[in-house]
Amino acid sequence: MKAEGALFNCVTLCSVLFVFAFGAQSNHGTFWHVTDFHYDHTYMTSQLSCVKGVNNPSILGNQWCDSPWTLVTKTINAMKILHPDVDFLLWTGDTVAHISNDKMNVTINMDVMANLTKAMNDTFPDKKVYATFGNHDYYPASQFPAVSNIIYNETAELWKQWIEDEEQLTNFRRGGYYTRLLPPHNKVRIVALNTNLYYTSDKITVNETDPTGQLQWMRLVLQLAKSNSEKVILAAHIPPGIHTPRGVQWFQDKFVQPFNSIVKDFADVIKAMHFGHDHYDGFKVFDDNSGKPAIPLFVAPSVTPWRFILNEEVTGSPHNPAIRLVTYDRDTGDHVNIDQYRMDLSASLPQGDGDFTRLYSFTESYKLQDISATSLDSLITRMSAQAGGDDLLNTYFNFTLTGAQFESCDQTCKTRILCGFRHYTSAEFNKCERDNSDASGTGSRVAAPTLLIFLVALLSLLR
Repeated sequence: MKAEGALFNCVTLCSVLFVFAFGAQSNHGTFWHVTDFHYDHTYMTSQLSCVKGVNNPSILGNQWCDSPWTLVTKTINAMKILHPDVDFLLWTGDTVAHISNDKMNVTINMDVMANLTKAMNDTFPDKKVYATFGNHDYYPASQFPAVSNIIYNETAELWKQWIEDEEQLTNFRRGGYYTRLLPPHNKVRIVALNTNLYYTSDKITVNETDPTGQLQWMRLVLQLAKSNSEKVILAAHIPPGIHTPRGVQWFQDKFVQPFNSIVKDFADVIKAMHFGHDHYDGFKVFDDNSGKPAIPLFVAPSVTPWRFILNEEVTGSPHNPAIRLVTYDRDTGDHVNIDQYRMDLSASLPQGDGDFTRLYSFTESYKLQDISATSLDSLITRMSAQAGGDDLLNTYFNFTLTGAQFESCDQTCKTRILCGFRHYTSAEFNKCERDNSDASGTGSRVAAPTLLIFLVALLSLLR
């Protein structure tokens, strides 16, 4: 009996050790996040998206223009070649180019949406694509209404093979939002929002308190997810918080607190948030109601290489077409890593061809175990400690440009980036910038005129 007991204890102990070492490994999956294609159907002819005229335009594009069709298809095919066996894809909008409203109409918008939808579906016929609107996907651009309309309805028809559920299609036709559980485990839920309704350039919703009822719906969905022990990945186009280093808030003031309040109230449910719109790489950390780091927010860089010109003082930095692969836990929704890929456009242009290659691995580059809110918070602390140096903050800043060129982030730039990581209202951000500027002895007033010019001109450009 003693021998049998010893054998049993040994087997039990060995089994526990085996499970601990091998069986307890997380059930990791991957998904692609692609955003801001901004397909310019006139690129090879009238170049309506180009902020500068381009002679002999390359088939892969130019950094003064939106994406030609060759770049669009090259990007979608690259995702298939680099990592075909993903669980799903996130596609967070701005499919239509930066072309003035007088050169566009509903038919053109919907043709662009249909062409991109077909390309995604043809390349990934066996994968779900969880897509959301960008502000340029409506006509007139950015003027999303709080009522059902032809663009909501026709896009629902284009994406119904991905949304599938009739109740969620009804939500989409009402306001461009929906939710789906990720098969086959049904433990993690995608909540796809239409945050364009809160955009500062949307003049249709200025008198609305909850356009299309999306905020109320969002709270109800998150409460149901919590009751069912589900976790949530939230996706949309326009991000909350402050876009840095410019210091721009994209949300109308009146929508900031209601949106942030919901996010904080369900910080134990939301495992990560993914957005586009900025065209640059970035991240933030949202706290819960106790002030503890709780939710990582990621902004993916764009496919389009288009850089803005507002005046001689304010010009967007060059950046490369980009896509990203996210590793997550299928059971918990926890985010593990991001592999960021980009096409080196300047090297590709002379040959007229190019490939997407990995620019960085988040965990490797920043020496993190994962990309949870806690890990990102520790990274921010490390960045703050060496803010006067050229290490982590300059690394981060140049990753935002997806390897297009090396630029130095000056002290004002660093202060704004650091304040933007953790402060997601204008009041908090401005106070943080003032406090840090006063502490360093360098006032922020010198940069204020440039920032004001940028804000006024950018809002008029993006309408």
